[in-house]
Amino acid sequence: MSKILLVDDEKDAIDMMKEFLSARDFSIVTALDGEEGLSQFEKEKPDVIICDIKMPKKDGFQFLKELRSSKDWVPVIMVTALAEPVNVLKGYSLEADYYLTKPINLEDVLKAIMIMLSLIPLRKK
Repeated sequence: MSKILLVDDEKDAIDMMKEFLSARDFSIVTALDGEEGLSQFEKEKPDVIICDIKMPKKDGFQFLKELRSSKDWVPVIMVTALAEPVNVLKGYSLEADYYLTKPINLEDVLKAIMIMLSLIPLRKK
């Protein structure tokens, strides 16, 4: 069972994704901001992270920058309302692996997770 870390300050978004992904046999860990997300990453060692950008304490860009300074690589899917090209490029420049814009289709999130899970063996070589 793959473990997914959901980092988003919108509890409704977390609940919706958690219900959808739990029904598909994923183990779900949550965090309400980037600071808590980093703590959960260290504690839980998820297989994939899904992260919003606009959050209190540490936003998704700060979270991603600090995460990528870790020696442990984990795929990160950014899910955000910030669809402007400058934000998409910033996400990828900070080494986001996938970028989805809200409103999201949960099937698209599932596809992105499956793609990211398929890349893990290649990244670990």
